[in-house]
Amino acid sequence: MTLNSNLLIPRIGDEQVVASSWEHFLRDHPLSGGGVRNVVLDSWRRSRSGEVDPGCSSAPVASGERIRLLRDGSRDLYEAARPVLETLREILRESGTLIMLSDPSGTILDLNGESRARNAGEQINLAPGGCWSEELIGTNAIGTTIATHQAVQIYASEHYCIDVKHWTCAAAPILDPLGKTLLGVVDVSGVKETFHGHTLGLVISAAKQIEGVLARRDAEAHGRLLQYAMDGFSRHGNDCVVLFDHRGRIVRTSGSMQQAREMYGVRLPFEAGSQVAALNLGLSPDERSCQTPGWLRPEWLHPIRSREGELGTLLAIPIGQPPRQAVNLPPLHSADGAVSDVFAEIIGTSAAIATAKARARRIAPLDLPVLLLGETGAGKEIFARAIHKASSKPEGPFIAVNCGALTRELLASELFGYSEGAFTGARRGGLPGKFEQADGGTLFLDEIGEMPLDMQPHLLRVLQDGVVVRLGDTRERKVAVRIIAATNRDLQTDAGAGRFREDLFHRLCVVSLNLPPLRERPDDIDAIIAHLNQRFSRKYGCPPKSLAPEVLHHLLRYRWPGNIRELQNVFEAMFALSDGHRLDGSLLPPHIAAAAVDAVLARGEVTPAMAAGRLAEMERAAINAAVASAQGNLSMAARNLGISRSTLYVKLAAMRNVPSEGSLSPQ
Repeated sequence: MTLNSNLLIPRIGDEQVVASSWEHFLRDHPLSGGGVRNVVLDSWRRSRSGEVDPGCSSAPVASGERIRLLRDGSRDLYEAARPVLETLREILRESGTLIMLSDPSGTILDLNGESRARNAGEQINLAPGGCWSEELIGTNAIGTTIATHQAVQIYASEHYCIDVKHWTCAAAPILDPLGKTLLGVVDVSGVKETFHGHTLGLVISAAKQIEGVLARRDAEAHGRLLQYAMDGFSRHGNDCVVLFDHRGRIVRTSGSMQQAREMYGVRLPFEAGSQVAALNLGLSPDERSCQTPGWLRPEWLHPIRSREGELGTLLAIPIGQPPRQAVNLPPLHSADGAVSDVFAEIIGTSAAIATAKARARRIAPLDLPVLLLGETGAGKEIFARAIHKASSKPEGPFIAVNCGALTRELLASELFGYSEGAFTGARRGGLPGKFEQADGGTLFLDEIGEMPLDMQPHLLRVLQDGVVVRLGDTRERKVAVRIIAATNRDLQTDAGAGRFREDLFHRLCVVSLNLPPLRERPDDIDAIIAHLNQRFSRKYGCPPKSLAPEVLHHLLRYRWPGNIRELQNVFEAMFALSDGHRLDGSLLPPHIAAAAVDAVLARGEVTPAMAAGRLAEMERAAINAAVASAQGNLSMAARNLGISRSTLYVKLAAMRNVPSEGSLSPQ
């Protein structure tokens, strides 16, 4: 009997076939019949090229001091994992297995299990401090998961080293929810008689739960960090500013990275979630100094602290701008000398988007407020920037504020600024608000419908009188600012219901521009995908990738409730996760693949597979993927699925009461 090389879970009955193949492999003899799974054979090859001794009797073990340092460095991971692993231990209490957590290097940080299993594990250093990377002990679930960033189950003879071959293990990676770097591994191991195919599903579920805990903690920590860093972003409004969290991950950026590269040779990824080791506050000072790049100047770094300690670091790279009166920029020109059309940068030639661009061109030169109307992700900020570039004052600043992303107090200080002593912690000398920063240019107020009702009269006064008064001050400051506002709400209905000031609505909506959702311009999706393909090829340093016909079919026919933003996120994830030069159907998110099934049902074409009950599983997969993608935000998940939030609640409740026929059971 031979083993299917693509199986996710090993087959016990093929142990002798695998054992024979291992002996042939060590002698460099051909493997007959393809009897080893690909994931195992690839790992054997890595083990051999790394000169791992197949006769090695146990994994090396770290010293007690080294274990303590590793645990301190992985404190966030350990605290998030502890309740999940305790639950897993209860599930496996009578199974005779060990439940463990390792760091990204494969060193076991924590281990639980009954005494007999622990005693057996200690014989091969399957114990706290044991180092189970492939480089040290060959093929094993922890090390192979680290090498592949994929969940894996290794059984008996599939291990590379002979003294480990009476064990079975299943492991799953714990990935950073923001940057998708490896944080650690969850593993369940036992002697080979404890093997069960469902163990792989359990460790995958545990890893996902830990990632969910980390994502929630990150969101809370980043909210506090942004609150404390607002002052720094305002103070360095003309510079290139990058905000890092305590692990060195980029949380927010502003300014021109291109100018920073040209002026100082700055080399940063400039993408949210990317990690820069030198800005990792978890590293020791010596480690950070060793990893500090040559272009980074100490005076550019500004630690962000709260009462609880350091939250992150603000990197302010001085760019600056010449005095506004000295700026005299010529119109934008194309290569042939003709004045360029900034709206040509907006991808799409459909009738709907062409109409929107034509109206935007007529609106741009007019010194009037503009209200952009459209669904979330439809490209409102892109249009706002294009209108600014095509206005009579393109050299002026373009300042963007999301009115729905800040608390009432933060939004007030962001917009209007504050004077010294206006509140506890106010900066000495006060701080100008976004209206003052946008003087002579454009202020883009995104999500204007979320602005608190009691703050709207202050905005109305600035629009009517052209003066702004900082919080805690009485001095009036004249500003000349063009307002472009945007919303996905029906402000006219909100105004009629008293949820939005009617006088402010009419002041903002002097001219309006409706932006079509992506589903109303399906002819543009192909061009947008081609544009994204080129863009991500430059970002990831590889050629553009071809799309399998079924992938393009799904992307063109999906309704895209999240519009261009959703399409961009989905395509980038597929692009980044693909190993080769082709995007195939395995990379499609489940909810997009499931949408094709919904379309078939809408046409009354029910297949035998669907009739057999697979449709419910596809729906379950789509819902789980949408909730995971939205990091637990059910409102966002419902929007991405194209259903109401109440419908999603009902479906989630039903899923809790109906057991899944998970696809991880043995074949």
